[in-house]
Amino acid sequence: MQRHGAPLCLPPASPTIVSTVLTDLAAAVHDPDEVQPILVCSRRFAESPAASAVRGLTADLLVVDKGGLEEVLSVRRAGRPIVVLFDDSFSGADLRPHPGYTLRIVSLAPLATSERQRLGEALSFITPPDISAEDLRIAMRCAVREAYYGDQCVSLDSERRRLAGEVTRLNRIGIALSAERDPERLLEFILTTARDFTCSDAGSLYIIEKDAEGNRRLRFNNSQNDSLPNLELVKFTIPVSKSTLAGYVAATGEPLNIPNVYVIGQAEYSFNPAFDQRTGYRTRSMLVLPMKNQNDQVIGVLQLINRKVSRAVELRTSVIEDVVIPYDEQALELTFSLASQAAVSLTNTQLYQGIKDNLNELKTTQAQLVQSEKLASLGQLTAGVAHEINNPLAFSRNNTHLAHARVTSVHRRLHANNWLNNSAGSSAERIAAGRAVLERLLADKGLAADVKEVSGEIGGLPPPQQLEMLRDFLTYVIRKKENEEGPIEELLARTQKVLEESFIGLDRMAEIVLGLRNFARLDEAQFQTADIDEGIRQTLMILGNNARDKGVHLESSLALTRPYTCFPAKLNQVVLNLVNNAIDACKRGGTVAVRTREHEGNVEISVQDDGEGITDDNLSKIFDPFFTTKPVGKGTGLGLSISYRIIMEHRGTISVRRNENSGGVTFLIRIPVEQEAPKTQAERT
Repeated sequence: MQRHGAPLCLPPASPTIVSTVLTDLAAAVHDPDEVQPILVCSRRFAESPAASAVRGLTADLLVVDKGGLEEVLSVRRAGRPIVVLFDDSFSGADLRPHPGYTLRIVSLAPLATSERQRLGEALSFITPPDISAEDLRIAMRCAVREAYYGDQCVSLDSERRRLAGEVTRLNRIGIALSAERDPERLLEFILTTARDFTCSDAGSLYIIEKDAEGNRRLRFNNSQNDSLPNLELVKFTIPVSKSTLAGYVAATGEPLNIPNVYVIGQAEYSFNPAFDQRTGYRTRSMLVLPMKNQNDQVIGVLQLINRKVSRAVELRTSVIEDVVIPYDEQALELTFSLASQAAVSLTNTQLYQGIKDNLNELKTTQAQLVQSEKLASLGQLTAGVAHEINNPLAFSRNNTHLAHARVTSVHRRLHANNWLNNSAGSSAERIAAGRAVLERLLADKGLAADVKEVSGEIGGLPPPQQLEMLRDFLTYVIRKKENEEGPIEELLARTQKVLEESFIGLDRMAEIVLGLRNFARLDEAQFQTADIDEGIRQTLMILGNNARDKGVHLESSLALTRPYTCFPAKLNQVVLNLVNNAIDACKRGGTVAVRTREHEGNVEISVQDDGEGITDDNLSKIFDPFFTTKPVGKGTGLGLSISYRIIMEHRGTISVRRNENSGGVTFLIRIPVEQEAPKTQAERT
């Protein structure tokens, strides 16, 4: 058999030619560089003068009979196109082209129309009976060239489909890598996918981290092994050193493709057989890849171990040479790309986690700042609230003492009346009861001296005279108290009025405390339906004393007619911040007006003052965090910034403008009437 472009030389006819040729063909199957077309002819053609037409063609010649032709067509492989010189010797042979290779036919005999249709594009020429050797040579040269390039097209199309499949698979893997946010699951997915791509029996993954001194180390983080599925993962760290395979790749950023780790030769790195010795595993081929992210930084090392001829093959030490093969360039390129894509995804996941942690920390800080500003506002209001409570508290306390004294006096008078009106019992019992009444009357400062005198005189008198003296004294007491306090019915009526006045004071205190509680309570920080006007009234009540101390008059015109969905406690804080700032901006005798209304589908809240106003430079910065025009220690610079954020949570707007005639400024809040409940954290994620 002639190969690789050598001119064809016809072999002599021999009974063993077919078997010899087939043996050569079977051997050629395993030659990856064999791409020459195969020219098949009959023995009769090879022995005829016309055979000179195929001499010098760039093809391998096979001389076969009819059965040999069919066998040749059944055993050949992709990458070897076939050209058949068809004559009567092959009559009736099955010439149907097989998938995966190119067949071309030059017929030296006439063909029926049905046969032509069956052969289709495989039929190149039908030569006339009297064709010259030169014309046949030209026809054969064209057929060989057509078969060769046709086979190249088939091979290229097959390669295109393979690459397209790999691109599709890589895209799917890329999507999966991008979607995974859990670092541990991501690393397991990377290792599993790389092993699937390369039919690797085992694999491991190292992550680069820094120790307390800032030195880079490799942390053994993931391991998979089909042959040792129950192997316990023990994580450890090793230095980034060129003496180990993973350390060399981490230090240099270059991949290592080692066909046999026990035959490395002279190199900076070496294979550590400790794992094989401890577990009985046999490592042979290895592919060690750097995981480079978008910044060309090596963040990890991917190790693939023992590439198998098939993913399903079980690895046994006795047959390892038969089933474990080296990693080729295609596997290197694919897994290198996968490792880089995985590194980018891992870096992005780490960045995402960092951003998420920073965002959570920012939210916590923001919540703390909001609460700090709220507590600062409450601290400023403490004195005013204490003053507001002190007046009704003192009034109620005095009235309560007065009511208590009157009720006690009525109680004493009733005991005296009961003694005088009840004559039952012996003299001794009556005297004892009378003395008990005197003990009660002793607590009355206006009667104490008389009670002591009578008590002293009674002791030396006989029982009848004691009873007489008690009767005269208690009658005196009743008349005296009636002259001083009036009848018992009138005294109780006056006492009831005093208690009712005390209730008014207590209600006032309860109103103040409730307003303060509603302003500060945490349970009303939820999104709910609330009376916005009522919240503003309570806020203005809390600020009333601060305004009075500074000589500022508070006005309100609250015209909302129904409840609205909002964050009531947060809106109260916004109004408090705006009104408190307006009071501070006003001079003594100034006015702060708060108005509400529903207008054009929005709830409008305006806070207007006639104070000093705001300069153009400061007007654009008033909602910036920590910006304040107040003296040091008087303001945090967070009130308006927090107010702006709260209004944004309501999907509303807050603006400020200078008043044209009265001076000062007006803040206008506009919140949509129809509000949707904000999404929870679970709904957002």
